[in-house]
Amino acid sequence: MSVDVSGDRLVVRLSGLDRVWALATGFEAPLTSVTSVRPVPRAEAYARGSGWRLPGTFWPGAIMAGSYFSRATGWSFWCVHRAETVLLVELVGVRYERLVLEVDRPTETSREIARARFR
Repeated sequence: MSVDVSGDRLVVRLSGLDRVWALATGFEAPLTSVTSVRPVPRAEAYARGSGWRLPGTFWPGAIMAGSYFSRATGWSFWCVHRAETVLLVELVGVRYERLVLEVDRPTETSREIARARFR
């Protein structure tokens, strides 16, 4: 998976089996829709609510990928395998209110997005 800033857009691209597990190829949103971005422990992201899988894949402790809906938190998109720290992106005005993503360097990716969005 790659998470990049391209111009004025946040671009998430899935590759390989992530596309299969999430039943998606990725997600794009205007940077202006990002309200916060930060690395968080996976347990914290999960405790904030994951909801019903619609569609996606879940195997406890191994993978959580795809679209999830919760009455309390709305729609979220997950693509997490076993990482203990994940990237949490909160959004407004687009399909997903939250993106929970496993990236190689969550702290650096968070800073890159924050610099582009909140400069």
